[in-house]
Amino acid sequence: MRVSVDVKHKSKIKSVTGQYEKQAQRAVFLGCSKIQEIAITEIPSGGRTGRQYRRGGKMHTASAAGEYPASDNGNLVQNIFVNIAVGGLSGVVESKANYSSMLEYGTSKMAARPFMQPSAERARPFIRKKFAELKAK
Repeated sequence: MRVSVDVKHKSKIKSVTGQYEKQAQRAVFLGCSKIQEIAITEIPSGGRTGRQYRRGGKMHTASAAGEYPASDNGNLVQNIFVNIAVGGLSGVVESKANYSSMLEYGTSKMAARPFMQPSAERARPFIRKKFAELKAK
């Protein structure tokens, strides 16, 4: 089978491709932003069922293994960024706090308190919906 495009329709094809690309770029941005939003919302407000102890004159309730990490000073939340690649068709949500990987994956002395992967999983239906909405106008 052979498929070819008539020269007089090339501008229409380019227009439709451009429309899809812009919509896909928007879907990537919205998807990454949703992951970030979930993470920064859940870290300070998630359930805290870990041990309680006094820290800096205040009572602190730590997160338990598997929960979103408990926030002490907002540093973790302030260090979650969205980076969209050149061209806009891919993106990364990244936590740049120096202890992020220890929380996400745990250490030999502490069980994981994942926050990025659970946020991505919770955003998955939203992201799928945004990509399902792509259409030529």
